[in-house]
Amino acid sequence: MHLQGPGTAIVLAALGAAVAGAPAPAIEWYGTRVYPAVQAAVTPLSNRLPVPLFDLVLVVTVAMTTVGLIGSIRRAWRAKSPRAVVRFAGLLLIGASFFYLWFLLAWGYNYRRPGVEASLPGFQADRATPALVRRLAELAVARAGRLHAEAHAQGFPALEQVPAPLLSSLHRVEQRLGRRRGTAPSTPKRPWTAPYMRAVGVSGMLAPLFLETYLNPDLTGPERPYVLAHEWAHLSGYAPEEDASFVGLLAALGADAPSQYSAWLFLVSEATMRLHPVTRDVVLADLGAGPRADLAAIAERLRARVPWLDRASWVAYDRAIKSQGAEAGVAGYGRVIDLVLGSGALAAEGLTP
Repeated sequence: MHLQGPGTAIVLAALGAAVAGAPAPAIEWYGTRVYPAVQAAVTPLSNRLPVPLFDLVLVVTVAMTTVGLIGSIRRAWRAKSPRAVVRFAGLLLIGASFFYLWFLLAWGYNYRRPGVEASLPGFQADRATPALVRRLAELAVARAGRLHAEAHAQGFPALEQVPAPLLSSLHRVEQRLGRRRGTAPSTPKRPWTAPYMRAVGVSGMLAPLFLETYLNPDLTGPERPYVLAHEWAHLSGYAPEEDASFVGLLAALGADAPSQYSAWLFLVSEATMRLHPVTRDVVLADLGAGPRADLAAIAERLRARVPWLDRASWVAYDRAIKSQGAEAGVAGYGRVIDLVLGSGALAAEGLTP
């Protein structure tokens, strides 16, 4: 494999970024100065096009790779030499390196920043005791029951809608956490990869190359506000899943009734999963018929998952985000309870040790 000129520079730069990383001051400068400016410029541009740009790049890349590979194999066969295939492999390496650098500069370096705990005064990880987790689960059950009728009466946002109350709440949360600039909202898009999202149970994603937000079209109404808030938190630069879950949860809890209901319904699931099965049944016995039906609808949606593809996808995703410095990997989703309780975020609800 023979690389020359700019191609060599791109591959070496990608290799250096992957292995050596960047010094902490440079990462902080990226997170506080560079990324907010990039996000404020790129997302409004991607909003203008209803096409999911990341999916478009993915389709074009797969098509070009397939055509190029077939062509290189044919040339190698005619020439009785593997040179054409080797040359094409070099081009693939350059392309992969280019996309990796694009990913890092557009969003990926946010993985290297300190976790959201650094912005939470008095955070104590050991506050998430079993007793307090149970109280959180009971509170979530009560709040979901109280908000169900009002949330459904007001109606949940459409898939491609930007809910103003949710966005305003996100900006307030960002300000409390020390963000200097409010996130420019991404208009949710319907991804071309929706069948894949359905098969692996993915609710939403941040498409990092163009800083877009994709939502699974199958999401139920009560799911959409919290899932959107979670993806907007990623867009704000909170890369690890636990950080995005926490920031998105605070944003939803501070917004209108449909968003609050969505957040409490999420907490019903997350908090009760941390309980002993017997305790879980006792707590969920108080859940109202309305929230119970909404959770059943979510469970029904998730039955469309393809088990083997679901497992393979999550293993791959876990390894990918761990390689970027997110030590918890996909297990970070469950750490949102630790962040909620450790930060005292719900102290106003009487949820203190």
